[in-house]
Amino acid sequence: MVRVGIINYGVGNLGSLINAFRRVGSEPTIINEPGEFMNVNAIVLPGVGSFDAAMSRLDKFKDALTGIRGSMPILGICLGLQVMFEASDEGSLGGLSWYPGRVNRLKGPRVPHIGWDLVKTVKPCELLSDNGYFYFMHSYAVINPGGEIPYSGITHYGGDSILSVLCDERVVTFGVQFHPEKSSKNGLEVLRRFIEIARK
Repeated sequence: MVRVGIINYGVGNLGSLINAFRRVGSEPTIINEPGEFMNVNAIVLPGVGSFDAAMSRLDKFKDALTGIRGSMPILGICLGLQVMFEASDEGSLGGLSWYPGRVNRLKGPRVPHIGWDLVKTVKPCELLSDNGYFYFMHSYAVINPGGEIPYSGITHYGGDSILSVLCDERVVTFGVQFHPEKSSKNGLEVLRRFIEIARK
């Protein structure tokens, strides 16, 4: 069984994410220290908390995350996707800087962006191969991503394109702006595919 390590930022409830990973046949566990990476087959950066709080908590994980990147699948969810970039309007701390660019505050029509919305696939990805509706809950996002970012899915909101699926298969690193654990069968399918990637 695939063991999924969910990094604990120290804020928010991870219960629904843990339950979702159990439903797709994996064994989720909470990661509190970098040394625990050796006990899992995949890593998840969850979507709870604020940017600076998450980066403060992730500071001790930075070197370990960089070390396993490319050899172990990593999935960032909502905030977990955002911390992969250089910085955010939400905070003053730097991100992991795995990808260029800044996370910006949404312009509208309503902020936060809450509810079901369409994710349009623009490139093939193991994580998500077709358009589908997923549940969003966020006020910040990577907006109008450029070609230097390996994105495979976007969502149109307020006249902008939100990066909704990051797919960097070269280093088995993925990210979704939506919450798969709140997205019914479509979301569970994304998690199931992530587990299949970890099985390879």
